Amino acid sequence: MTLLAPLLAVEAYPQDTVPQLTGGEGSVFEIKRTDAETKEILKRHRPIENKAIPAPSFVVKTRDNKFMMTIGGSINLVMGYDIGNNLYKQPGAGISFVTGAIPVPAVKGHKGDFYINPFNSAVDMQIVGLANTKNEISAYVKLGTDGNDMKLMLLRAYMTWRNFTLGQKLTLWQDCYACQPPTIDPEGPSGCVSNVSYEISYTSPSYKGFRYAVGLDMPSYYASNGIYRGHDFPKFDGTQVADYSDAEQLIPDVPAWVEYSFSQWNRIRISGILRNFAYRDNVAGKTRHMASWGAMLSGNLSPSNAFIFYYQLAYGHGIGNYLQDIAGKPISFIPKDDEPGRMKASPMMGLNVGCTVNATSKLQFNAMFSESRIWGVGEYCNALPEGQNYKYALYGAVNCFYNITPYLQWGIEYLWGHRQTWNIGGANDSRIQTQLQFTF
Repeated sequence: MTLLAPLLAVEAYPQDTVPQLTGGEGSVFEIKRTDAETKEILKRHRPIENKAIPAPSFVVKTRDNKFMMTIGGSINLVMGYDIGNNLYKQPGAGISFVTGAIPVPAVKGHKGDFYINPFNSAVDMQIVGLANTKNEISAYVKLGTDGNDMKLMLLRAYMTWRNFTLGQKLTLWQDCYACQPPTIDPEGPSGCVSNVSYEISYTSPSYKGFRYAVGLDMPSYYASNGIYRGHDFPKFDGTQVADYSDAEQLIPDVPAWVEYSFSQWNRIRISGILRNFAYRDNVAGKTRHMASWGAMLSGNLSPSNAFIFYYQLAYGHGIGNYLQDIAGKPISFIPKDDEPGRMKASPMMGLNVGCTVNATSKLQFNAMFSESRIWGVGEYCNALPEGQNYKYALYGAVNCFYNITPYLQWGIEYLWGHRQTWNIGGANDSRIQTQLQFTF
């Protein structure tokens, strides 16, 4: 069993029943090891993502499977070295290998770091009612840490019913199967489309391999705060000519996709997202609206059970908060140089490729490469603090996982990253780390 993806073969647990919650003829609930049927029901509604907790080993359920409840979790101890930079000590990074946070230039005397980190653990609870009926309903909650400290956070909270999903979850625009192979690194590739959003979505059943989905996401934006950095109108240079925080975002983001699958790991998906950005034009004294968009091609190829190839290419304007490495940087929307008061969406892209080799049912190897890039924001980045000056980043990883038991997994990983800025050069960081992870 692996915490990271459903890629390794897993031996079924014995289907013996543990003592019942109540005794006698009127007993309703029992505690059982999760058999193949129960696991399939639970997995239908559990998140598919890097560092996902697998279906727990025990379940409280009725004999007819119409109601079940599980509590599971993971304890993950990671130990490693940064080599060439001290990314681990950067705000917002820590155990996450955030290439966008690599210090530029590397600070002398701080070109390495050793760490032991237990702050990458989580617990979850899942309830399923009316299982295997058309009204099957599930609720899922996950609590955990962010890899930096002991503060407990709500990571996921959503419910599903009749192919609808509502709550806090990974955005529908993310292709969770294609985004990346498993990593010890919680962050993952720099160019991955990945964002946790408050969302309502619908995913269709499979029609001979074809499926589609559409959703509504609560919008969030990262803009330059309207500070004009152009040169066509010198009297506005350095002046705030627009303000997105003074306008309410009234239109949700709309992600959607259509997919054809030959099998779970032989598939192709075309995805898109439409966004509306509202801001206040301080020059004209009016509220304006602007459309932005993104498109993505993604999928998998698996010529045999032992090999899986992953691919994803995303491009768009103003999609920074959906791209892993660019999210949080105020460069998705910037003022127009030739029309002060008006804003424009910055073009950007994310590319990921990777592969998995399942050498045995217990041993797995992974490799991946990623790039994220943004265009046309040089003048604005040059005026920002060093940590927000971003042109592109490269990410590479190779790792190995071994399942010691169904509950215990060991892994080792090498990571390399490069961050390039617009006017102060670039810098690299390398990391080698190992993990010991217990799941229940």
